[in-house]
Amino acid sequence: MSYTIKITETNPKAISIINMLKMLAMDYDFVQIFEENDNIDFMTEEQKTEFDKRYNYTINNMSEGKTWNEIEQKLLTKGLRPI
Repeated sequence: MSYTIKITETNPKAISIINMLKMLAMDYDFVQIFEENDNIDFMTEEQKTEFDKRYNYTINNMSEGKTWNEIEQKLLTKGLRPI
């Protein structure tokens, strides 16, 4: 079993705990520290443009989509089981 603890660098106590965990990770191989960037700008400009294009197409063409029930029935008729 593994645990995830999220600590944001919002104050000196939080930074102290992060530094302590980093030190523990150096001595114990069962402790791993992963830094996450909570920045929403994780996409490149090209990816954002493509995302916006696809999103707008979907919103403006809702009638072209299928419901989950329609997709599920199609899978079941082909002998496949949806996850």
